[in-house]
Amino acid sequence: MGLTITEISKRTGFHRNTVSKYMNLLEAEDFVKKKEISRAHVYSTKKRQFLPRLLVNSFVKSLFNGMKDLYPNKEKDFKELGKKVLEHFEFPIKKDVLKAFEEVRESYDLQAQLRLFQESYITFDLFQEELDISIILEQKNKMVYRLKKSDFLDSSGEYDYFFYLVCGITEVLYLRFFNTKVNCNVEKIHKSSNEEESYVDISLELQQ
Repeated sequence: MGLTITEISKRTGFHRNTVSKYMNLLEAEDFVKKKEISRAHVYSTKKRQFLPRLLVNSFVKSLFNGMKDLYPNKEKDFKELGKKVLEHFEFPIKKDVLKAFEEVRESYDLQAQLRLFQESYITFDLFQEELDISIILEQKNKMVYRLKKSDFLDSSGEYDYFFYLVCGITEVLYLRFFNTKVNCNVEKIHKSSNEEESYVDISLELQQ
């Protein structure tokens, strides 16, 4: 038994290109096996069944909502929690992203290191496929990114802690891959009932 890319896409709600990308990652990590049947690639799990994207998203959002209620005004603590996550969990980073990290590390181009946030972000945000990331400020030692179309941007602010978790994860990834210390911070969260107008600004600044 197994599923094609099209079947997985329909069941999970992910776009076909997104499914293909992550199935290649899972195959590389030996979580799934691929079999060619006629012209189709059929994937089956080697370990356990995967949960639908919408179910996982709903659970994660509920988790952050509950934490915001139980632990108000704990943004700094959740940034530290993001750092702790990487002590016990390895994100399935794409080979081309790893290659980009290696090339930039060898060039000692600090600005290029900061720009890689756009490529590397999706490696640890496995919940969103339509995220829009753009650079709104570019300086020698600092860049500010604007994230739009995020499932965690809600006018109620229930899921704000997610972005502080992201900042903690980012600081550890930069230290691990570049041996570079960066400060990653949430600069602003703009909430609107209009989804197109909501955004979060996240900064990366090199530590001297």
